[in-house]
Formats: sequence, C-alpha cells, structure tokens
Amino acid sequence: MNTSEERLNVSLLVQLIRKMGHDMRAPLGSIISTSEMFGEGYYDPLTTKQARANERIQRNSGRVLALLDDFVTYIKAEAGDIEPTFKPFDPRSSLTEWCNKVRPTVEKKGLSLSTSLHDDMPISLQGDVSIVQRIMQALLWNAVTFTQEGNIGVESKWSAQDGWHISVQDSGIGIPDEDRPHIFEPFWRGQERPQSPTAGAGLGLPVSLALTQLLNGELSFKQNTPKGSIFDLRLPFKAVSD
Repeated sequence: MNTSEERLNVSLLVQLIRKMGHDMRAPLGSIISTSEMFGEGYYDPLTTKQARANERIQRNSGRVLALLDDFVTYIKAEAGDIEPTFKPFDPRSSLTEWCNKVRPTVEKKGLSLSTSLHDDMPISLQGDVSIVQRIMQALLWNAVTFTQEGNIGVESKWSAQDGWHISVQDSGIGIPDEDRPHIFEPFWRGQERPQSPTAGAGLGLPVSLALTQLLNGELSFKQNTPKGSIFDLRLPFKAVSD
C-alpha cells in the first residue's frame, strides 16, 4: 500500500469515527436525559430499588459517553485531525479549576489534593487551554483511580527555556516495571487496575499523550517510590507580554 492510499484510508477512518460518534451521542443523550427525568420524579416517584437502578443507568450511560468521546478524540489526534487554537489564558486559575473538578471525588475517597503553584508562573500563557484541560483531567482522574489512601499532589512551574511544566504525583499502587512500556497503549489497563467508578477503558493516558504531541509537548511517566507514581507534562508555551 502506497503513502497516498494510507492517507486515504486514515481519512476515511476518521470520517467514519466522527460520524459514529455523532450518531451514538444522540441516543445516549436521550437515555441520560430520560433517566434524569425518572430521577426527578417526572414519571411519578421511584421506589428505593428503582432509584438505585436508575442511578446505575445514569452512571454507566455517562461512562459510555465518556468512552466514546475518548475514542473519537484519540483517533482524531493520532490522525492529526485536531487543529490546536493558541490563545492567551491564565494558567493559575485554569489549573485550580481543573483540580476542583476532581476534588469532590478525592474527598469522598478520604484522600487529600494539594497544589503547588510556583511564583514564577506568568499571568498569561499562549496555548490551547481546552486541549490542556483534557490532558490534565485524564492525569488527575488516573491518579484518583489508582490512589486508595494518601495524597495527590499537583506542581506547576514555568521557565522561559522549557515552558510550562506540570507534575501529577500520587500515593497509589504504583506501576510495576514490566507494565511501564504499556501504559500509553490504547485499551491497556494493567493487572493491578482497581475496581473504581472513575476507571475507564484504558484510553485516558493514550489520549493525553496524543494531545500532548499535538501541542509539541512531552508527557512522561516517572516511578516515585515503591508506592505511587509521577506523571510529568511539559508544554512549550510562551508567556504573553503585557
């Protein structure tokens, strides 16, 4: 198969995946909205047993929708079908917002979430904040999934030479040496994956890596101690002058 044929096949695959995602979102959205109406008593009050069953429908429908979104995003990112939009944004407030999204689950599990924002961070950076948000949400939820006790720490710093550097550290179960080469492979979940409501299908880290590469950045894994791990994200964003 020549290069032009390969490009054509990739293009057709992306179009198919995009259409599949669009067509699947509509019925999933209908299931979720109808389930919410059941929960609100729109179709008469539910019994306790019915309410629990309805919660499972909502939770698992949401997970299927998230999986679909991850899958479509991964295929598009790998095919270079996502065009980053670089605009000024506030890295401090953005990082705080992203951490706050996972904080309720962190606290529910009895964990703590700490953030360290170095004073050298510029007020504004030039980058695609929506893509960085997607990357960070995957890294944070990954830490929440694999941490049963202790702390999740996020450190943010910047330098004119290296750009924005964010590390996400957890005190979770760690990653065995033999598993390390596979952690960015699609659908790979490892042998030690805990049963958790936050656990996905093994696309969070592959999506994060693909999106990081779109931004010409680097995403790497570092073993912390016998317990826990650190993921390092480096993005070559420039500071915005006043």
